[in-house]
Amino acid sequence: MLFSEMVREISKEESLIDDDMAYGGSTEAWMLLHDYGNITLSEATLIVWRMRAYAAGSAGNVRLKIGSYYVYGELLGNGVNKMISGISWIAAGVHSVRVESKSDGTFQVEDFQLGRAKFSDAVAQALAAYSSTITKQVASRKTAVGPLNEAIFAVVCWAKTPGAQTYFENIGDALTNGVSLKVDGQQVDWDWRNQDSGSHENAAAYYYGALSVGVNHTFEIVKDNANTVVHIAVIGCPWLLLGDLREPINLDFAQGSTLYLMLEPLHDDPTKTLRIGKKRSVSFGNSTDYYSSASGTGLLPHSYTFETVEVEESLMLISGFGGCISILAVDER
Repeated sequence: MLFSEMVREISKEESLIDDDMAYGGSTEAWMLLHDYGNITLSEATLIVWRMRAYAAGSAGNVRLKIGSYYVYGELLGNGVNKMISGISWIAAGVHSVRVESKSDGTFQVEDFQLGRAKFSDAVAQALAAYSSTITKQVASRKTAVGPLNEAIFAVVCWAKTPGAQTYFENIGDALTNGVSLKVDGQQVDWDWRNQDSGSHENAAAYYYGALSVGVNHTFEIVKDNANTVVHIAVIGCPWLLLGDLREPINLDFAQGSTLYLMLEPLHDDPTKTLRIGKKRSVSFGNSTDYYSSASGTGLLPHSYTFETVEVEESLMLISGFGGCISILAVDER
């Protein structure tokens, strides 16, 4: 009998903005590079976005604003042309979508896409100005292939200190107008930081971490300067992927069954990897550590039949930051 779950709820996904036009401008002060109009959300929603940004003639800053709050900011060096992307969680309502820039040279954005996505088991704090500790829990449950083990939590932030520089702090840093993150009472490092060089008021950072399900987790922003404003969204979901291998599910089904999974792009299309097994005490490489492996971009399906390998002794490890798990199933013998 086949037991299957489509944890990425494709029928509820929707492209809200898809604009391949290029928009450019140059100014030493912040300018509205392009207004993409309004989006209307009937419920709080996971937002996925991406755009190509290009700085020519001089380094340039870019930032994305949805409604009243900034979602992201980045400084690109002169001549840098890159695709940038991310996720956020936006409250229900009507929200404007705007891209702003600041550059002595020409700054350009194009190929802008933004849409809504939905996953089962997701919890979140919608994008807003940070005011107090945020507490979230992804509930425990048994999926078609076994109980949830851990969820990926994303903390996405943007910050500014009026008239001054702002810096996101990692463990051991002592920076001007510092902004640090505590998870469950302990400071953690940001996975990525855009520091606010030159008082551009465009500091941004994100943290992604794997945390256990079935318990509350707290997320606290610590500011050196009370005047620093932080815009924050927190998203917890077992089906997001990290850059390193993680174990989202404890496999639990009948011996002899066949496991099926589908990995997909989300806001990026990274090389996604799925491995069944574990690094040995003395390792001779992946081919001897793992009984089954798959790796690739795009839609990545994989299956494995547990014949001699025991289900209860096996780990299913998955990675691919920017991608997600979409389907999991087991054909029980």
